[in-house]
Amino acid sequence: MDLQTYGYTDEFATRFDELALSACIPGRVIADYGGYLRVVTPEEVEAEIAGSLQHESENYLLPKVGDFVALEKGSGNKATIRAVLARKSEIDRKAAGTGNHRQVLAANVDVAFVVQALDHDFSPMRLERYMYQLRQSNIEPIFIFNKADKAYDSDEKIASIASLGIPSIVASATSGVGIEEIQGYIKNGATAVFLGSSGVGKSTLTNRLLGTDQQKTAAIRERDSTGRHTTSHRELFLLPGGGMIIDTPGIRELQLWGEEEFLAKSFGDIEELALRCEFNNCSHTKELNCAVLGAVKGGMLSPARLESYLKFKQELKAQAYSAASLSAKQKKQRARRLKKAIQLDEKLKDDGELY
Repeated sequence: MDLQTYGYTDEFATRFDELALSACIPGRVIADYGGYLRVVTPEEVEAEIAGSLQHESENYLLPKVGDFVALEKGSGNKATIRAVLARKSEIDRKAAGTGNHRQVLAANVDVAFVVQALDHDFSPMRLERYMYQLRQSNIEPIFIFNKADKAYDSDEKIASIASLGIPSIVASATSGVGIEEIQGYIKNGATAVFLGSSGVGKSTLTNRLLGTDQQKTAAIRERDSTGRHTTSHRELFLLPGGGMIIDTPGIRELQLWGEEEFLAKSFGDIEELALRCEFNNCSHTKELNCAVLGAVKGGMLSPARLESYLKFKQELKAQAYSAASLSAKQKKQRARRLKKAIQLDEKLKDDGELY
């Protein structure tokens, strides 16, 4: 086994060589335990992030599961990560909380499986959120509808999202239904990821693909399909037939991160209708001769889809405004620090303490 087994291509090799870090070797992050990372070189090592990298980089630029890194080996199986190679893709979201911070869920992903349970977890609006977030990173989503055996209206639910045009797989992780179809999307050397809420069966699906119970699973309450989180960290696994899968903790809320212009990738139907509106700045809420509202009234566009579009648009505008405000605030803070430094420098010169 070599690093190529873990998806290390000539493109990444070139990026590593360009770093010109002679004391380092390439590796891929396969697990994040918070205090340290597990990296394959292809031998497994426990790695810490170099202090200089930690302090000079924004959080989203620090190594995440799936990243290829340059690391310096220490004694035993210890190592220090000195740099992160430029990513070919990443899955982002707005970090939980009131701040305006970008969080990377996984890096260098080729295939993203969005898992929903058909009993209580099914949510078309949440599927649209994943569509937007993945497509802006040029990652095509594939929907997995798990626990089909526990839902009486599975066909109706699946039919309701057919207009989204996303490939879907009906699965039952406990019985193994749909596993071969999932495997068919993961080519040799490709990296896939499972995304979705807690309790939808991501870890059970991972175990099915691996052919062994490597990921912990727990019983879920029948009345609402919820339970405690069993996956507490992100981890990448090699699959027996080639390729890799990243299992992730449950995502309670997927707050959008990105730019408004990427809405066209997920809401092309609405963007095309908007071109026919009478006003260029039509809000599609109350204007006369609004082609979008006309499509809703005529039954060609569902009210729920328009609601999603308007909500996403508002959310992304608010995020852009917050980012601009934060940037202006940071510039003022830097200016104040610089002014204080200059004043201190002048004072030390006057006092004869600076030569």
